[in-house]
Amino acid sequence: MSNRGRAVAGCLSLILAGAAGPAAAKPKHEITWLLGHENLDYFEEAAETFKTAVEAGSNGDIRVRIVPEVRDQRNGLAAPEIAAKVASGEFEMGHSFCDVIGALDPRFHVFEAPYLFRDYRHLEGVFEGPLGADMLQGLRSHGLVGLSFTYSGGASGVSTAKRELKRLEDLKGLKIAVYGAPFNEGWLKSVGASAVPIGHKIREIVPGTKDGEIDGAVITWRNFQVGTLQRAHQRYNLPGSTYLVSLTYINEKFLAGLPEKYRTLIVSASREAGRIERAKTIQLNEDAKRAMLAEGVRPVYISEVEQRRVAEAVRPAVESALGRDFVEKILSAPNGPEAKVAPEALTSKAPAP
Repeated sequence: MSNRGRAVAGCLSLILAGAAGPAAAKPKHEITWLLGHENLDYFEEAAETFKTAVEAGSNGDIRVRIVPEVRDQRNGLAAPEIAAKVASGEFEMGHSFCDVIGALDPRFHVFEAPYLFRDYRHLEGVFEGPLGADMLQGLRSHGLVGLSFTYSGGASGVSTAKRELKRLEDLKGLKIAVYGAPFNEGWLKSVGASAVPIGHKIREIVPGTKDGEIDGAVITWRNFQVGTLQRAHQRYNLPGSTYLVSLTYINEKFLAGLPEKYRTLIVSASREAGRIERAKTIQLNEDAKRAMLAEGVRPVYISEVEQRRVAEAVRPAVESALGRDFVEKILSAPNGPEAKVAPEALTSKAPAP
């Protein structure tokens, strides 16, 4: 069955399930939520948590229909279309990677900037603090309201076939696969490398490596495993240098048209679902890392001195794209609460084995 077919089947099962039994009164409000990525092990539990909380908290006044895997460009919507469809009111909610949302607000590219974030707790401080709130609310000018940050990826490194990246100079000349293009082109050019945009088609990395079109890839441990990169890449460099982050958002007019108690319910349920997803993703990355190490993939760490050299080299390009004031605010943001699972092995401060 195609992705679109599974999505439709999933929607039908949700509709039929909701129609059964005495509590089958027609809801006053319906939310169709498009999920803009394929790897639902990152997000399925969190999405179902949101659905349950909103439907129960509204006593059935709101029904949530979850449509997964709509990123399939052959049978469904392409990723950039999701935000546009939600902004227009054709659908009520969406979920997309931040590199896609960066086309609306460049600040959402910040998570792709190397060594700008200290670790997961630093990200939590942004997600849960006033800076994150400002980013979420800033989407109102595009007809959207950001609800919560999720990972759907988390800490990333740069995988390579053979070359170990221990110094700034080791990046020179490499062709690096990245999800998006313009922002990554800027910082990679700063270190003498070049970007190979692949969208989020991680299964193209291994063939591209064998064809000589790709030397490395910005990738999470989990996506490394999903894309079976161990068939071509034996090194995992610069762990925790960047982060793959995603966003849940809702149509502004739809949200404004709800009673205040339901607006509050949706926001709080989404934020709690985001916290669940972030914790789940960190653990998934840990599990994937262990599996890949067992298959002979070698993690390569660099010193804090070299981390600072990379950060300083890319800083002009990052500030040009995001604004110096915004970058300074990110750097000075306080840490958030401890993660629910230990993230140390995935951050830039992880010790070499």
